[in-house]
Order: sequence, then structure tokens, then C-alpha cells
Amino acid sequence: MMNNKQCGFTFIEVLAVLSIIALATIGVLSLRDWAAGNARVADAKVQIATLQSGVQQWRPRNGVYTGVSIQNLSAVAAVPIDWGGGSSINPWGGDISVLADSADPTRYIVRFTGIQVAEEGQRLVRDYTAIASSVSFSGSTFEVTFQG
Repeated sequence: MMNNKQCGFTFIEVLAVLSIIALATIGVLSLRDWAAGNARVADAKVQIATLQSGVQQWRPRNGVYTGVSIQNLSAVAAVPIDWGGGSSINPWGGDISVLADSADPTRYIVRFTGIQVAEEGQRLVRDYTAIASSVSFSGSTFEVTFQG
């Protein structure tokens, strides 16, 4: 007498396991994107704080910021020398610049370009609204203006 009993999984069981794996993968990828976004925003905030400190060290006695730039700040070691022109340090791959406000040279503007994720730019706006003279995010550019 022959035994015709077959062992294995049914198609539905395999499909259920693959669905669970797919959902777990999607969850992990979403968490990774969220963490990467938080890291970019945190990096930008550290860079802004470094620029604020550097601008205060660089500021002339008359309090006018005409001529301020990342190159000038790097030249006097008010910010890390390897920052150069600000293009290689932006967490989003764009440029970072610091310049005097043309309407009021006693204020200075920090600008980040190339922000691809609007939520990250909006988070920076929210975080700096209470402590800056003005803050804006438009397209892929974040600007924050500080009073000297």
C-alpha cells in the first residue's frame, strides 16, 4: 500500500507570509526616511548655530554685516576652514550662504538651497520663527534672518 500524503505549504499560507514581510519592509523604509530627514534638519540647525557664532565673532564694532560670507568667516577661522564656500556642507546637497541683509545691514541672512523635502523646510521655519527676525521657505530655499 502506497501513502500519497503530501507535505508543504499552501499558496495562501505562502502569500500571507510574503504580505507580512512586505508590510514590515515598508514600515522599516518609512522609518529610515523619517530618521534621515531628522538627521538633515539637525545638521542644518547645528550649521546655523555655528554660523551665528561665527558671524558674531566676525562682526565689526559698528555692527554692520556688509561683506560677511562663509569664505570670510572661514578665512578668520570663525567657522571650520573646510567649509570653504558652503557648497559641500549642506545636508541636502545645495549651497549654504550667509550675507548682510540689503534692507538693514545690522541683520544677516543664512540661506540653504536644494531642500528637496518640503516638510523638512517647513520644520526649519517652525523651529526658527520665534527666535529670528524673519524666516521663509519657498521652493527649495530656506532663509532665516537674524538681528545682530
